[in-house]
Amino acid sequence: MSELFVICETVEVQEEDVRSFVLARTIDGKMEPWPIIVTRKGGKYLAYENACPHDSKRLDTGTGEFFDEEGNFLKCSAHGDLFDIEDGKCFIGPAKGKSLKPIELIIDDGDICIIDDTLTDEDGMHLEEPDAHPEVMITSD
Repeated sequence: MSELFVICETVEVQEEDVRSFVLARTIDGKMEPWPIIVTRKGGKYLAYENACPHDSKRLDTGTGEFFDEEGNFLKCSAHGDLFDIEDGKCFIGPAKGKSLKPIELIIDDGDICIIDDTLTDEDGMHLEEPDAHPEVMITSD
């Protein structure tokens, strides 16, 4: 049976803001960090893996920033790829034509949640990952 995992409260993700989280999931019996981002646009919550489809580096590697200068598009700091916030498609940069991997969210009683059978009750904080700065602990209902 799948469990609902709370990522954060809806009030923690403001309109046109991005929050970064590092979850932990078990793949082939080994616990691995899973960096994701959650954003809100037009009142709709969206989530993507925090990995550029060009080279799998985190979008915020080295800068901690997720937006272009005008704040209209998600940006990969490594090569300048720009992604549409609403669908994750890249339209400028080496990843042009590719998309960020979307993550289905469930809004439950003021919480932003995810269902994924590979998630663990751990938060991924103890797992080695360069430049990882998780913001919350993942809990399950």
